[in-house]
Amino acid sequence: MRHGKLIYKILEALQDSAETTIDLLTIFTLPYSESYKRIRSLRYGSPKFKTNWAEEYLKNQQFYSLLNRLKNQGFIKKEKENKKTIWSITRKGLEKLKILKKKNKKILINYPKEKSDKLIIVIFDIPEKERHKRNWLRSVLASLDFKFLQQSVWIGKTKIPEEFLNDLRNKKMLDYVHIFKVSKSGTINKI
Repeated sequence: MRHGKLIYKILEALQDSAETTIDLLTIFTLPYSESYKRIRSLRYGSPKFKTNWAEEYLKNQQFYSLLNRLKNQGFIKKEKENKKTIWSITRKGLEKLKILKKKNKKILINYPKEKSDKLIIVIFDIPEKERHKRNWLRSVLASLDFKFLQQSVWIGKTKIPEEFLNDLRNKKMLDYVHIFKVSKSGTINKI
């Protein structure tokens, strides 16, 4: 499916929105001290899905076309409320999302993790037209316990597996990725 990743993101965003709404309603009904703790965990917890990927689709109406296709397939529904359009995920959409999540987990390769006594820095500059490769690389680095210092600069103390280097070569990404082993961390905080 050509738009498989986009469909996954739309369904996931709608589900995240529903979960956030439930969290907020729960927070409003709790005593102050408990609600304060919960709201801080929402604010400083894991980053939520960002919708900046949709800007290009909004410009040329492909985004709305895809939403209507998902609606016609029964994955999402559209409702009008006070002159606003509200899109939400359906039961069939939740089932589709579960299937897509399972597929995405299978795609991610689990490389062996071996601790390193040296700090390793991975820097990359992958062109926008190959965004899927950039997303794959970030997922792999996160699974290897690397942390991002900046969007394209990741640091960690896990040895780089040979299988990972082979995959970089097979995906024709070696020109975009640079890996350094550092003996002194300088101003970088301890990991």
